[in-house]
Amino acid sequence: MTILTMSKNSRLILFIILSISLVFANSRVAFSRPGSVLRTPGSSHFDDSIRHPLFTVGFASEVVNFDLPSGSTSLYLQTKTKNGLHLGLSYTTLSDPRSKEAIDLDENNEFVAPNEIGLHIQQRVYSAGNINIDIGINDIISRDYDGSSEFQSPSIFTVFSSKKDFEKYSIIFNYGFGSGKVGKDPQLQQSEFIQKDQTSIKPYLGISLFTPEIARLKNRINLLFEYDGSGINLGAKIPITDEYSFSFGMINISSFGDFGLRSKVGYDTITILDNAPTVSMGFEMNIPRLNKKNIMINPYASKAATNALLEASSDQQVLYTSEAVAQLSDSLNTIIQSTQSAYDAIADSIRFLTFSLENSNIENTSLMQKIAVLDDSLLQHQNQKLVDIANYNKASLHVSRSLRYLYEGDYNQALIAIDKAIELNPNLAIAYARKGSIYIHLGQVKNASINYNIALKLDPEFDEVREILQALKANQLKSVDLEEKE
Repeated sequence: MTILTMSKNSRLILFIILSISLVFANSRVAFSRPGSVLRTPGSSHFDDSIRHPLFTVGFASEVVNFDLPSGSTSLYLQTKTKNGLHLGLSYTTLSDPRSKEAIDLDENNEFVAPNEIGLHIQQRVYSAGNINIDIGINDIISRDYDGSSEFQSPSIFTVFSSKKDFEKYSIIFNYGFGSGKVGKDPQLQQSEFIQKDQTSIKPYLGISLFTPEIARLKNRINLLFEYDGSGINLGAKIPITDEYSFSFGMINISSFGDFGLRSKVGYDTITILDNAPTVSMGFEMNIPRLNKKNIMINPYASKAATNALLEASSDQQVLYTSEAVAQLSDSLNTIIQSTQSAYDAIADSIRFLTFSLENSNIENTSLMQKIAVLDDSLLQHQNQKLVDIANYNKASLHVSRSLRYLYEGDYNQALIAIDKAIELNPNLAIAYARKGSIYIHLGQVKNASINYNIALKLDPEFDEVREILQALKANQLKSVDLEEKE
């Protein structure tokens, strides 16, 4: 029992020693300072024609370890003026830098993270072309811990900025140096209770690359690169709408292999590293600035009165008179009546179009039926043509057969064959000519003349048939002359 009691007491003493000897994590949470790139100061006053918001509210958080309560969170309010003054107010809750063992020993959760309220000022002192020079005081901080408050050493800095525009891209270079937390803001700070920061001056470099403008938004994605004097940081600011944007960053990426080191096996007793890598996330909302377009104007007031109102104050509210309300009511009634008339005209047009479409459908159906009839006729014609071709071939075969019978002297068979050819193809001129030749051999000159004439009628260019008919006519005339002389 004595051994267990001593062990418990020793663990309690160790926890007290760790709690007293360790103070807090860094104060400069990424994106929480006005005009900052990530952690270092920057400048954005390159185009006074850009409509800056009235002020910006947001929060940002840096996470050192996802498994332990190790995140610094900052709420901030920022604003900028046309003359280059940038103001910011932040409220920050620092993270717990203790080891995993010390956190586990704190069963009653007696450790309370300190809070900080900070004021940040930045002023443009020189501007020429694409070059700006800003000076500022950041981190005018009152740190509150366990009921005690004390001011920390402020950060004084100077930043030189230049902007270069390409076709669709823009890039801003920020170079400067600063003291206090701008010079160095370690994750772990040793103190007996609350120690003021050691002043050190260090240079820093920040680069902002703006991508082409997103459609329907007034903003562009801002890709960020930063060297804060101790490590390299990367991030991006992504617009969600014209008013809202999301920020993301990775701090000290060269040591990112040690991210979440305290929760790994074998590292239970180590505290947060001085250069511990973090993941930063933030969200901003831009409150738009009021302008003359926001003033309520009496549309029926005189031009002089309207101009005087615009020049008087952009915050002044204008009320409508009863006469103006009555005139506005009449105008609205006129608009409603005109709209109703236009609606009725559109409804009539729609009905007419519907009727026209129905008639067109009927005509289309009729045309489709006619096309079907024409298709049937064409198919029938094609089939008939195929039949005619087949009959022509068969008829030609019988014509050839009749010629063979004619040469053999079998005139009856020749006549039968030629009749079959004529039956298959009644328009075959050569068949009638052949039949006439058969009748000549049979001595039937009259029948021969009839068939020769039919052949010549079917084919007027059948010269051989014409010559035969002329010869037959000459022989008949000659025989008549001989009979008269006798």
